[in-house]
Amino acid sequence: MNINKVNDVLENFYKLFYETEDLALKRGIKCLTHTELHIIEAVGKDSLTMNELSDRLGITMGTATVAITKLREKGFIERVRSDADRRKVYVSLSKKGLEALNYHNTYHKNIISTITENIPSEDLEHFTDTFELILKNLKNKTEFFKPNSVGEFPIGTLVSIIEVKGTPIIQDYFSNNGIEHYTVVTIVESEDKDQVALEKENGSILKVNLLDAKNLVGIKVEN
Repeated sequence: MNINKVNDVLENFYKLFYETEDLALKRGIKCLTHTELHIIEAVGKDSLTMNELSDRLGITMGTATVAITKLREKGFIERVRSDADRRKVYVSLSKKGLEALNYHNTYHKNIISTITENIPSEDLEHFTDTFELILKNLKNKTEFFKPNSVGEFPIGTLVSIIEVKGTPIIQDYFSNNGIEHYTVVTIVESEDKDQVALEKENGSILKVNLLDAKNLVGIKVEN
């Protein structure tokens, strides 16, 4: 099959499906954006820390915090600080948030039932099996390109630095040692377990303590 046709079918389905979802959203919950609705869906009936929520959504903590703040102001989210660890804040859906979630779930059940009602069950099973393989392949690619701090990559991984965080002093330190945006390094073995060793393209090695290594965010590079 022509791969372009596969791309066109997936792209057209994605666009049309979310157009109908937007129409349903405007009829039912007018004060929510499409993105906010999917954040509500990600929270579900759980009580999550902000770290857990950002991981579930695949977005940064900063982006998740901004979104949750807006949803809280609209009355869809509740925030509770942990009694055991005051540094942790848990988010969950309010009664209004649960009503929005139920509305969204009901819409999905209705639309899927409607668009598949004339398709034989064996064809749907074949479609589901094939699409699950596509999703598995996509997940593997997503995991490959997922940003992490350099200390989280295994030894031997080739990493492209996409973000240098921390104070200006820390950023200047890395810059002076040749570590900037888009610098490519290899994670090599370090004798000190409290350090991460980064081999630069010129062969020199920079050893960074684990705390400072959290300021270097990168993605895997295919060899």
